[in-house]
Amino acid sequence: MRKLDRRGKAILSVAAAAAVIVNAGVAWAYWTLDGSGSGVAVAGSAVELKLQGRSDDSAPLYPGGTSNLTVTVTNQNNFPIRITTLSPGGAVTADDAHRDAGCRSTGVDIRAELLKVDWEVPKNTIGVFSVPDGLRMTNASDSACQGATFTIPVQANGQSSAT
Repeated sequence: MRKLDRRGKAILSVAAAAAVIVNAGVAWAYWTLDGSGSGVAVAGSAVELKLQGRSDDSAPLYPGGTSNLTVTVTNQNNFPIRITTLSPGGAVTADDAHRDAGCRSTGVDIRAELLKVDWEVPKNTIGVFSVPDGLRMTNASDSACQGATFTIPVQANGQSSAT
């Protein structure tokens, strides 16, 4: 093995110092660089709520009377929903037995065009809610409607309540 002379030691020292400086610069650049770019995110889609309104079996309607409106809300979304208003959604129908007996003109409707509510339905669950005295029956109902259970189509407005 050959010994390095003075000139060889100097060249080797300069090369080692240069290597340290270059590596330090690369390390500094690696930790301090900023960047920008673009990405893609896909928003989930909302599933329509399923709503079913019914008259309260424990408080049957009679001509001129009121009763509770029971609303079942099925939320199949992966986020909670807050319902803020309800409104009529179509024609009210009587149960099959009363309809077969002649209950065609029910005289039943929701007491207001817009009911304000504040219902929270957790994700992927079914919520059952009641609107006290939310239904009324007019004197125009058929006699065959006495004692019937009514299906009341409803529409709801609301929003995601996810935080």
